Amino acid sequence: MENKDKNLYDIFLSYSYSDVMKLFQSAKTKEEKDFYANLSNMILQREQMRVIGR
Repeated sequence: MENKDKNLYDIFLSYSYSDVMKLFQSAKTKEEKDFYANLSNMILQREQMRVIGR
């Protein structure tokens, strides 16, 4: 893993809730669905903190 320009956090920040929900809907396994569900929760928390911070 040599890509230093973009780390996992930067990639995460580039995804919207709807992006992750599309991935969730196309997930093939329960584990994959759980992963995307957790990511969607993190995105909602991120947005909630942004709104509260205003």
